[in-house]
Amino acid sequence: MKIAIYFAVGLLLSSSDMWAQATAQRYTTPLAGTTNFSKIDDKYDAHVSNLEAPEPDGEMDKIVLEKAKEASAKMFPRTQSKATKKSTAVAAPIVLLSYEADTLTGVPPDNCMAVSNTNRTVSVMNNSIAIQDAQTGQMLRRRSLYQFTINVGLNNTPTNQNNYRYDPKVIYDPEADRFICVILSGINQYSHVIVGFSQSNNPDSTWAFYKFTGDFKGDTTWFDYPSIAITHNELFFTGNQIKYNTSWQAGFTQTIIYQVRKSDGYNAQNTLNYQIWQNTGFNGRNIRNLYPVTGGNALYGPEQYFLSNRNFDVQNDTVFLVKIPDTMGSANNTLTVTPLISNLKYGVPPNGRQKDTFTLATNDGRVLGAYRTANEIQFTSTTVHPISGSAAVYFGLISNITTSPNLQASYFGIDSLDFGYPNLSYAGNYGGKNHSILSFNFTGPKTNAGLGAIYYDGSQFSDMLVVKKGDTSINVMGGEVQRWGDYMGNQPQWNHPGVVWINGIFGKKMQVYGNYMAKLLSPFAVAIPNTPKAASDNDFTIYPNPSFVYVRLEFSLAKEANLSFYISDMQGKKIDRILMQHCEEGKNILQFNTASLPTGAYLIHAYNEHEKLIVSKKFLKQ
Repeated sequence: MKIAIYFAVGLLLSSSDMWAQATAQRYTTPLAGTTNFSKIDDKYDAHVSNLEAPEPDGEMDKIVLEKAKEASAKMFPRTQSKATKKSTAVAAPIVLLSYEADTLTGVPPDNCMAVSNTNRTVSVMNNSIAIQDAQTGQMLRRRSLYQFTINVGLNNTPTNQNNYRYDPKVIYDPEADRFICVILSGINQYSHVIVGFSQSNNPDSTWAFYKFTGDFKGDTTWFDYPSIAITHNELFFTGNQIKYNTSWQAGFTQTIIYQVRKSDGYNAQNTLNYQIWQNTGFNGRNIRNLYPVTGGNALYGPEQYFLSNRNFDVQNDTVFLVKIPDTMGSANNTLTVTPLISNLKYGVPPNGRQKDTFTLATNDGRVLGAYRTANEIQFTSTTVHPISGSAAVYFGLISNITTSPNLQASYFGIDSLDFGYPNLSYAGNYGGKNHSILSFNFTGPKTNAGLGAIYYDGSQFSDMLVVKKGDTSINVMGGEVQRWGDYMGNQPQWNHPGVVWINGIFGKKMQVYGNYMAKLLSPFAVAIPNTPKAASDNDFTIYPNPSFVYVRLEFSLAKEANLSFYISDMQGKKIDRILMQHCEEGKNILQFNTASLPTGAYLIHAYNEHEKLIVSKKFLKQ
């Protein structure tokens, strides 16, 4: 509910005489529910993923992005340039441990992860959340995002199938020794943000949930594409407000910032306090996709920084540094926007090439990762490389952020490859310079989609480390352009300086997404104790049939329908209903857990609301 305080805030536009008005409004929201992860009743862990998912920020931006990519391709045609391949004296990161993580993804995968100081991993992606032993890769428990958050009350019914979960983000708080998870639910009038706080350092135990209405102003907008960070005392998450059912010209309205008191969530208070910042703009244009800067070597605060750019531009040299100066309720409440001019321009990247004719979507040029260490911020995004025309990594370093910020940028590109969805973390300070490990997805006309990483030593990059080679190209949905992101996980191991965890996507057999996790070490760091051997591939899901654990069923619909899925015996007698869900037109994937079934042969049946049999397939449980 909305409460007491509503105030105008001066928006300082550095290097400009213009004055705009940002606003911050205080709210509270009640505790929406609690869940004990280990006791979630999700027998089959079943859900359907439509393989023709909307673009980030909604379909309304698809046309403008395609036009920008076409203009960029004309301006920067692809070439072969040895200059982009030159080697370096900087050593690459060292792989300490790697394994295939939770791999049954939605479309796009939207994979993210967080690792605790006690080696518990929370891995999230579209459709699911999994808890793993970080030292071995063993999956301890896996649940759907819907079942994980079912106690918040945003539940589907036979007549309302709009409360689906997506765009999960998770972060580990090294000071509180807790996890925070942000999940979106629904679009348009059904839009909500769900935030969960683990009640201990054990993510397999109790979580407290709060929900926030996407259309918080009642102006027919919904909340999309979250990014999250934490300070000593607060959680910040940002997202874009999109108009209901509109064309791309009118869709985006603004990016808003949620400022949330962490202690309320960690203590499962009946009321959680927060405020929303809005109307953050520059030169008459709202700033889009504000990315909250995380702590690098430690958490910071009370101030919080954000980064943004003109992510749909074919070429631009401006990056916006936004600052909220203090905690919620402070008298120090002037939000500032500082435009920084880079030495190198960025621009929308081309889509990633594959061996076949299908390409992988790189989306736009928004900031995808950023961390702060003392008076410096390092960040990364995807850009077109002006020499090779390939999709490259754009790396920025902002010095003197508290006094006179200055931005210097670099490209990392390989002309025979395209990169997507880079992220980065702090990897130590050596010789007075902050080092980083950057990770990204890669693909090429002669290279299957895989996961890569590079090391930055404060001056230059290492050669690329191939963390995981792809088995094949990716082709999971209709259309020439396949979804690939929209982001990836990258986090320092807080109690082991120099260690960074990453997860990303590779092309798996059957041309599906594989989700891979790795523990990397700075080549400058003192070696840490050896970790146990990772779990073998036999510990993970088997696709498609026969199955020990999970079954995936692909099917296509001529039109959308409400389907009920049943497991039946070979005579067609129904054994159990595993799921009732609204399914979209086009290609879909059903996946479910068969662990509770005895060994044998079964049928999976799907009926529409008129009890007409739509799908019938045999599968074997071994």
